[in-house]
Amino acid sequence: MADDVANPGGLDLVRALPVLLINLDGSAERLKKASSQLAAAGISFERLPAVDGRLLPESERSRIAPWDRKAFFKPLSPGEIGCYLSHLAALERIVKEGWPRALVLEDDFILTPEFPARLREMLEQPGAVPPLVKFEGACHGGKVERILPSGMRIMINRRAPSRTIAQLWSLAGARTFLANTSLLRRPVDVEIKHWWETGVEVRYVSPAPIKDGDATGVGSTIGARNPSDLASRFRKAQYRLGFFFESTWRHLRR
Repeated sequence: MADDVANPGGLDLVRALPVLLINLDGSAERLKKASSQLAAAGISFERLPAVDGRLLPESERSRIAPWDRKAFFKPLSPGEIGCYLSHLAALERIVKEGWPRALVLEDDFILTPEFPARLREMLEQPGAVPPLVKFEGACHGGKVERILPSGMRIMINRRAPSRTIAQLWSLAGARTFLANTSLLRRPVDVEIKHWWETGVEVRYVSPAPIKDGDATGVGSTIGARNPSDLASRFRKAQYRLGFFFESTWRHLRR
């Protein structure tokens, strides 16, 4: 904690940062593990009840998430719909409160010991606030936009890392994403990867100071994303190829 003593102002930035923890009702064990980690890191949070897409009527799921075959290779599962709606609720809260920045967490994370210092370092950066910074996940390639004193790199790439476990949103980023999201066409992490459509430029940090605490997906309500039948596999291959070329072209035009 020597850095905290040397820079109490930076520590105050972390303590003052709004943190929303998405947690499904009934997931008490996940909440307990997440709470203990955040308490040990000196970070307070507010629990945001997750939307359970399995409890929504099928007619409502079809209305808000009709399958757009041009956008994604399969219909969204109830779990993917609930996850997307949960993150939209977090962004709506950011906009309602007018928070300049807020950290949105899912409850299946593992904090590294370096996380509080890395978060503080990001918050202390001068200049414009990035619309969205991911603190978990990694991608091959990418461009180093800035190297921070600790050696942590702020990266930009043709695509963002998968998953939505730990994301630092700006107020402008939240507003932009909400303005460009009406129907749910893709899982929320995939939607974020289509940054040229959402209007939200995505950065991520490397090495990531937060890890996925459920890498196997055993505790997830999202459901499998890998199709089993031949037709679905073909659609997935088409989608991935199209995304590769589109994201590469858009990234080069930056």
